[in-house]
Amino acid sequence: MARPEGRVNGKVAIVTGGASGIGEETAVRLAEEGAAVCVGDIDVVNGQRVVERISDLGGRAKFVRADVSESLEIKNLIDQTEGTFGRLDIIHNNAIWFRHGSAIDLEEADWDKTLNSGLKSSYISAKYGVPTMRKSGGGTIVNTASVHSLVSFETCTAYDAAKAGLLGLTRTLAIDFGPDIRVNAVLPGAILTPLWDNLEVADDEKKRYADLVPAKRLGVGRDVANAVLYLVSDEASFVTGTSLVVDGGLLCRTD
Repeated sequence: MARPEGRVNGKVAIVTGGASGIGEETAVRLAEEGAAVCVGDIDVVNGQRVVERISDLGGRAKFVRADVSESLEIKNLIDQTEGTFGRLDIIHNNAIWFRHGSAIDLEEADWDKTLNSGLKSSYISAKYGVPTMRKSGGGTIVNTASVHSLVSFETCTAYDAAKAGLLGLTRTLAIDFGPDIRVNAVLPGAILTPLWDNLEVADDEKKRYADLVPAKRLGVGRDVANAVLYLVSDEASFVTGTSLVVDGGLLCRTD
């Protein structure tokens, strides 16, 4: 149930990639804490489902189809959010599209689309979102980076480049737009989302990943959503330009 006394009560948020996984749980979590949420995604069916889920909780939400690899679609998402809810306070840049492949094997078009959706999109959302936020006194941005921002994995050429670049962009945005705009990154580890089912990851492989984590489980979307909620709330009013790792301790390992 949406809480009128919630930690982001009266705020208006955009969550990209909000139709499933981390984005869905973040959209719901922000709505539970009193925010109106604009869900941006290319998945119309599930985007509308998330809006209905929020409405059933007593929250306010709107779906806007948005391909974040396209700059004008990001601008439209911001314009539609302001037009519907009258302001913008929070942006969670969460969406990404990617393909695996070494530098030899990866098609240049797939590199471009991964970097556009996973890195350039956060620059564009700041370009158009920051002036909108400042109309009502400021706001907060959280970029979904990854443990891949800090360590790299084979054939993740474009994905790892995008996620590493997000950390530099996050710091620069925090410097350029403070004090009224706070910008941070959240770095998920192995988070169980519908992508795992789409990739048909076997149960024994999921267990192998879980055993690597000191927490001895895979993360879930709500684990990351709670971190995002903290970063956009007033509880984090002195936190900007930094990264919050949510990985169950995965990066503690050296083997």
